[in-house]
Amino acid sequence: MKKALIVAALLACALAVFADDGTVLPAGVFRARVIPAYAWLPGSYDNNGKYTAYSDSTSPTSTATIPGVGFALEYGVNDWVTAGLQWAPGIIFGSDLPSGTSTSYNMNGLADLFAGVMVQIVGPKAPVTSNVIRFDLTPGVKIPLGGVDFSKQTGSTITVADPDKQTLGLGGRAYLDYVFSDSFFLDLYSQFIYYPNTVSLKDSSYYGYLVYAGTGQDPKVDYGYDLRIEIDPHYSTQLTDGLTLSANCAFRYDGTPDLTYDGKTTFVYGPVSLSSPHTSLFSANPSVSLFLTKTFMPLEFTLDYGQPIAGTNTSATYSLDLQVKAYFKL
Repeated sequence: MKKALIVAALLACALAVFADDGTVLPAGVFRARVIPAYAWLPGSYDNNGKYTAYSDSTSPTSTATIPGVGFALEYGVNDWVTAGLQWAPGIIFGSDLPSGTSTSYNMNGLADLFAGVMVQIVGPKAPVTSNVIRFDLTPGVKIPLGGVDFSKQTGSTITVADPDKQTLGLGGRAYLDYVFSDSFFLDLYSQFIYYPNTVSLKDSSYYGYLVYAGTGQDPKVDYGYDLRIEIDPHYSTQLTDGLTLSANCAFRYDGTPDLTYDGKTTFVYGPVSLSSPHTSLFSANPSVSLFLTKTFMPLEFTLDYGQPIAGTNTSATYSLDLQVKAYFKL
């Protein structure tokens, strides 16, 4: 089994979030989203940033594939506060991870749910009025929805990891937009999620369970935090009455610290040595959107693509998803 790939794939899914900007919903408006998504991981970066492709000589499948579907529901409480539930990547199904054996490995299951309230402090209708600056804070919580019982994973098909960390996360997001014109603005975005609790090694992954089963030791795994920072220029133009075309490209940094095991960065028991060093991934994430306002309800279609550029101790994650957004009032 490629233990490093399992960890990398877990981090890749857990870091997936919506690439939004500092625009809030109008008062009384709902936005519902359905997001079919697909990620593929053909290789990984080592501690020195060297990329290595997964090879057919070491596994029956050279590229890890992770299909899924996410959902979100948001509501404009007033013209400067938006509450929302965002579930991304949502449900992972049909995933396939290189195993190096005839056994099929996957990471199917449920991701954690993010619940937050976006408060626009500076903006057109915010407490501090500005048509040039938008500044928003979104305190939030990541809620685990239940994970896999790795002790029951036997046979020719095994779920080796959950799509997310399956522990409570606290933190939030911050947005700072500078509006140059009606057609162009620049968005600076950050997200920080801290995990205050630990997870037993046997519940962290199938590999962790095997270590527990072989040694009888069950240290507590501390995930620390997830960090995302991005700069994202946006351009939009009205093609016709009721049809707007938008495009943007988020240049993104994702990072996590060293995982610890009972407070130590390396767990050693006899011949077993277990460590999961800090990760980083730089990527470019272009998007293109069509917004239709003359339909039976306003509809927006956004195609997102993720292209890895460089990283350390993580997978080179490519992604493609389609966000279908519907706006309505009840």
